[in-house]
Amino acid sequence: MIASKEYCEYLYNSLYIPIYLYKNKTLVACYPAQGNNTLPTLHYLSSLWETDNSVTYTMTYFYSYYGCIQIENSPFCIVIGPINNLYYAKESLLVMRKEFSVEDSDLETFYDFFHSIPIVNTYTFINTLLFINCTVNNTELTRNDVFGYMNYPRDSTIIRKHSENSYVAKEEGVTFNPYEIGNKLIRFIETGNISALQKFLIHPEFVVTAKLASVKPRHMKNLFISTVTLATYAAMKGGLSPSIAYQLSEIYIQQVERLTDPDAITSLIEQSVTDYTIRVADSKFPVNGDNILRQVIEYVRLNINHNITVSDVAKQVGFSRPYLSYKFKKDFGVELSRFIRQCKLEEAKDLLAYSDKSISEISNYLCFSSQSHLQKAFKNQFGITPQAYRQSV
Repeated sequence: MIASKEYCEYLYNSLYIPIYLYKNKTLVACYPAQGNNTLPTLHYLSSLWETDNSVTYTMTYFYSYYGCIQIENSPFCIVIGPINNLYYAKESLLVMRKEFSVEDSDLETFYDFFHSIPIVNTYTFINTLLFINCTVNNTELTRNDVFGYMNYPRDSTIIRKHSENSYVAKEEGVTFNPYEIGNKLIRFIETGNISALQKFLIHPEFVVTAKLASVKPRHMKNLFISTVTLATYAAMKGGLSPSIAYQLSEIYIQQVERLTDPDAITSLIEQSVTDYTIRVADSKFPVNGDNILRQVIEYVRLNINHNITVSDVAKQVGFSRPYLSYKFKKDFGVELSRFIRQCKLEEAKDLLAYSDKSISEISNYLCFSSQSHLQKAFKNQFGITPQAYRQSV
């Protein structure tokens, strides 16, 4: 079947979720009719189109989802969204306004457009993608198939590596410590450390834990509920609004109760904790901040074990050192050089608590000039020596 304008119009009139028809990545039609300032941005379209899979979806910086169905043997694709688990809050709309480059004169129309989209949970959204794919491609995919094609607008390789590490974990008989794993998870969510969480989710110790109850879906659901409960409290402690944290908890628990496939439940665990961590990270980030600062923060955290300088970061994001320093201090409230040091010290804290590395090894790993330099900086930051902190956890 070739997707047509009429088909997309029928879809919209049934779902009331925005529908877009593209041919060779050029917009052909959209429902409802709308201005350019509410169309999906190239950033998210690129994320959807970077794969050859027939069905994929991506999470936006404002916590909504876009989905895409590639029409087989044709230049057409259907993009659907955005959908959101929650009503669009004022803070979200402020972020969205900047991302969509909306002028003051268009604000009312912009807000009305997003407020008119019905609230849809991700479970229903994925089923909708499967239905559209079945009708236009005459092929059947499962929820588990689609879960594997989730793309975040950040550097995420969780799903791709998960199966590899699952195999390694089983072959090598990796052991685990549930208490330690729980503490790590809480730490990453509470601090909004997305890059560390993503590395953790593909580590064999998490894979083993996530697969423990794979024989019985009920046990997996219980594991999911306990994980989301931990994530909820960690997120609130990290600064996420309690109302949002509890709403997310309720939504995710409702979603997992509908699932029966263990792999789908495992994927939903990853999705939920990542969602909480992203929201905590963003709660620590100025609402009106732009994506440049996000790039700065992610670059620093991903390269924390290198001797990075403000000049290195400025070169990475394409700004002069003085301008980036000014911008970061103005928007984020702290000097960039201090932020880099804080990130290194937070990493040192985790290594002291969750690894057997010596203080000297940690110092070398994080590129401090000496062990004594790390010790002095650590005590100035946390009021306790590295050794004393390690003994206290």
